[in-house]
Amino acid sequence: MPIARRSREAVYLRAGPVGCLVLHGFGGSPAEVRPLVEGLAARGITVCAPVLPGHGPDAANLGRTRLRHWIRGAEGALRELQAACAAVHVAGFSLGGLIALHLAARHPVSSVCTLAAPILAEDPGAIGARLSAYLGDPAAAMPALRSLVRLARLARRDLGRVRAPVLVLQGDRDDWIAPESGQYLAERLSSARLVVLPGRGHFLALERGREEVAVRIAQWITARSEPK
Repeated sequence: MPIARRSREAVYLRAGPVGCLVLHGFGGSPAEVRPLVEGLAARGITVCAPVLPGHGPDAANLGRTRLRHWIRGAEGALRELQAACAAVHVAGFSLGGLIALHLAARHPVSSVCTLAAPILAEDPGAIGARLSAYLGDPAAAMPALRSLVRLARLARRDLGRVRAPVLVLQGDRDDWIAPESGQYLAERLSSARLVVLPGRGHFLALERGREEVAVRIAQWITARSEPK
């Protein structure tokens, strides 16, 4: 979901042998996860935060991008990080959370973290209306919005294929996604921990309490990167 327009370029911060791919939301850019990226890197985790096709500096082309473009972009960044790190985790905000689950169902990753993932998204028109202030022309973005809904359906279908542990973060005041989204994931993933953050909304990596979010995710990653 778009909220921050500064620092819209891809970010790669090398900090240690453990890596985390951090994926932004629909219509957004790495700027909306930048505090998380910097918080992880400060704790010794190498972070790659790519710009998904049709987003960030390429936002004018959002309406011409589809699910396959986003997945291809995320997979390329994942391969880059896997080549550089001994263990790789994937974290995603909103749309990025859906992509993180999609990747985990198809690629070996050490763990996943979803932040406000719209796993129950069903109505592209309603999403477009909510985002109209950010999208400019929701009608032009409708094909991409339909891809978001399709991705949510694919992610729901494939939850049983996710074997990596998943940290599910959701704010109890998030009015952008269905309130039962986090519980839905926790009940259907084989190894999930649901954390509902009191007083938090949708933009968990940006709003009040973002430092706590970064600490929680860093601790989660570190605990699942130690030698067995």
